[in-house]
Amino acid sequence: MSQITNHIGELIEQVTTYRDQGQWQKLEKYFTETAFIDDEALTKQKPSSRTVQAVLYAWRHLVRDLYYGARHTLGAIRVERTGRKEVEAESDMVARYYTARGSRRYVLKVKGAYSYTFKKVAGRWKISDMRLVVKNRSFKPVGA
Repeated sequence: MSQITNHIGELIEQVTTYRDQGQWQKLEKYFTETAFIDDEALTKQKPSSRTVQAVLYAWRHLVRDLYYGARHTLGAIRVERTGRKEVEAESDMVARYYTARGSRRYVLKVKGAYSYTFKKVAGRWKISDMRLVVKNRSFKPVGA
């Protein structure tokens, strides 16, 4: 089981890194063709099943149009095998989204957790369900 736990943890870390770096094409391989996504707290889109292209478009818009940068810091990652071809995982996180208004720079800090369902598709673990639970958020000038 620890081999799966380590592998799923690495996948979550890679998705987080690619998202922060804006490497959208690389992210496509980490999701099933259609995945249920609940990121309404950030994107304002209702939770729904979406194509991977729609998910990445929303993230790209959020990170590159509304903010000039994003940085996610992962905390504990918990993994549980729920079936032969299904794994559930949860990762604590703190996200920082940076923006400018006039001559001032601000950071939106979001604390919460992502929960995932991974399905094995053609021998590879892919995200079929991803939900964000926000515990708290703040919007302050950078350095405050």
